[in-house]
Amino acid sequence: MSNPRSRPRFSDDEVRRARANPPNSASPPLPHSDPDSEAAAAAVAAPREDQPLLCDPAAAVEAGESWKPPRGFLWIELAIMANVFLYGFDGTITAATYAVISSEFDAANTASWLTTSYLVTSTAFQPLYGRFSDIFGRRVCFFVSSITFGLGCLGCGLAGDVVLLNCMRALTGFGGGGLMTMATIVNSDMIPFRKRGMYQALQNGMFGFGAVAGASFGGSIADHIGWRWCFLLQVPVSIMALALGALVIKNPEGGFDIDTNDWRAIWSRVDVSGALLLVVAISVQLVGLSLGGNELPWGSPIVVGTLVGSVLLLALFILVESRTKAIPVIPLRMLRGKLPILTQISNVCAGLAAYAYLFMLPLFFQVVLLDSATKAGARLAIPSLATPLGGLFAGIVMSRWGKLIWLVRAGAFLMLVGNALVTALQFQDLPWKYLVYIFPANLGQGIIYPAILFTTLASFDHAGEFSSLERIKESWSQLQTQLTPRFTTTIDHAVSASTVYLVRSLGTVWGVAITSAIVQTTLSVRLPEALGDVPDKSRLIDEIRHSVTALKTLPVEVRLPARHVYYEGIQCAFAVSTTFAGIALIATLFASPRGLRSTHK
Repeated sequence: MSNPRSRPRFSDDEVRRARANPPNSASPPLPHSDPDSEAAAAAVAAPREDQPLLCDPAAAVEAGESWKPPRGFLWIELAIMANVFLYGFDGTITAATYAVISSEFDAANTASWLTTSYLVTSTAFQPLYGRFSDIFGRRVCFFVSSITFGLGCLGCGLAGDVVLLNCMRALTGFGGGGLMTMATIVNSDMIPFRKRGMYQALQNGMFGFGAVAGASFGGSIADHIGWRWCFLLQVPVSIMALALGALVIKNPEGGFDIDTNDWRAIWSRVDVSGALLLVVAISVQLVGLSLGGNELPWGSPIVVGTLVGSVLLLALFILVESRTKAIPVIPLRMLRGKLPILTQISNVCAGLAAYAYLFMLPLFFQVVLLDSATKAGARLAIPSLATPLGGLFAGIVMSRWGKLIWLVRAGAFLMLVGNALVTALQFQDLPWKYLVYIFPANLGQGIIYPAILFTTLASFDHAGEFSSLERIKESWSQLQTQLTPRFTTTIDHAVSASTVYLVRSLGTVWGVAITSAIVQTTLSVRLPEALGDVPDKSRLIDEIRHSVTALKTLPVEVRLPARHVYYEGIQCAFAVSTTFAGIALIATLFASPRGLRSTHK
């Protein structure tokens, strides 16, 4: 056997033989095999990103077509897809009913907390599910996310005041952050990279189905049996997913690279300080955005102090992430280079535009059009249906042709067009526009989300990926590392997926908080002038800002100008979401697919 430190040389015949007979990437090198011949066998050119994720039958072996689903695969998919359904259902059912819920507690001016309290904990702890799943296993993290999500929904349904409700939404977010992440990670463990496109499309389709169901039935549930059942009805589904997952979900073969009996070593791998800093920074920022233009003027020392403090805390968070010896919440190594940076800029802007759009649409329907919660929810079914259609389209394109960057661009373009169309809606417009104009943005969202995820995954090495011939020649030790399957490559899947979700979730938090602040500021500034000399104006303004449902009980001479002011604020919010969708598109135009590879196990 040749010296592992020496640099192997290959003849042209060896390279030709290697290309004709590529090795099985899932099999480790034999203990007594010749490293030179193995290195030559590994010298197969890595496929490009613009190749399809699923190859044609003629290349079945090389494309990983010989893969067969593991035992209990359908039951595993049922368990994780039930959680994905809940993730989509909870998001839109809250969007369809938050105005009704907050109005019952006379807290419409702080309605954004119903969503942001969920998003803050979901955002901060979402990546930690990837880290903890690498340490404690997939089963434990699946259980934790399912249990806390179910308990949070139960608490929301039983909450007696808005503070407790927001706290329970935060607990729900802690669990919800793991529902989609663990589904992606579990699938990544089982399914080769090339075949993952359609399964990711299925996952996005289930998310979209949940979103359609939440949007369609949320308002009706709130109007007929009470908004509390919007949360209570999720508990049985969560219990079913938990019970099924307990029976079928297993940890990946190969074990973990840490002794789980050494708790000091375990906690040294977890970036708890980074997660807590992120929670505090975002929470402080949300306090400033909630108070500014609402309870206090934007120039108030408290508002300015919280916003400046949040920026400093975020800077400290980045500093901690760059120096921590644990596995960071955001691995900065994944943000090196032009493509990763531009991809994540598009990611955060797409998340911001998507949730700003989702948060404002039901308010537009219920305030400007005076729809009931039931009718507003039914209207939301149209854009919610567009999301899984976009995901299905993206899955088909990825499977057949690849073209990840072009999918990201197409999704961003549709989001820009959709947000611009909604911004152009007038206070009184043609009825068909309220149906057609709200479709493109969510279609683009369904395309861009999986495309960004797979662009990020394709940017980094995956299990069984072989380097180019020149890199293989550098050293036998590097070759051996490439050829031997290790669990750390599965860890890269988890880290990549959770990083994508984290960056996107930051955008969703900012989208809801910023647009809510815009609307509340508009109401505070414009209502006194719009209402003129109406008697008891201060009380009316306070009532309008704290309860959306109170609008319908007001006299026409008060209700009409109040609706116009709401319309102005919502239109400004849509303009902001359009701007960020445009930034996402510009970032994708500068991103190049050069260097991306489509790989498989």
